[in-house]
Amino acid sequence: MLSSITPLGQRGRGMSWARTVTGFWVGAMLAGAVVFGIAGGLGMVLQLERLDPWLSLVSIAAAAVLDMTGVKPPGPRRQVNEDWLGRYRDWVIGFGFGAQLGVGFVTIIPSWGTWAVLVIAVSSGLPLAALLGAAFGLGRSLLLLSARRVGSPTALAAMMQKFNGAEPSARWIALAGYGVVLLTVGVYVT
Repeated sequence: MLSSITPLGQRGRGMSWARTVTGFWVGAMLAGAVVFGIAGGLGMVLQLERLDPWLSLVSIAAAAVLDMTGVKPPGPRRQVNEDWLGRYRDWVIGFGFGAQLGVGFVTIIPSWGTWAVLVIAVSSGLPLAALLGAAFGLGRSLLLLSARRVGSPTALAAMMQKFNGAEPSARWIALAGYGVVLLTVGVYVT
């Protein structure tokens, strides 16, 4: 998906990269807010808010361990439908792709962190978990900014080569992120 939604690709289709990315952000944040807001509301109905801090700690720690040991999270093995690229307007493509990624569970789930965020939303017992969902959707869509300077096939190849070699660094960054969240929740619990 990242290699498809670049200024180069959108220009080649006669579309605006800026409109596509804006639609993507709106779709991702809105879908994340709806899904995680419903999850928080479900937790409220089930009165799970008493479990929140401890369940959050356990789910984050478990996600970190599973991700670092290479256990793949369950979920679909499909990506967004690239047939949309030539069929729909730029903002529709962006909104649709963004919404699918913002939901978090209808495309490839790259990390156990996705499941941990859902557990946190449900166990919070707060419909305000919609804010967590919006942040989740935004986080999943920020990667598009890395393609903002792709204006030639050479630049696209360089970007893709850079990303293909970045997995070891990404694992360490994810581990640091888990550590920050664990520390933050841990301070809240104690």
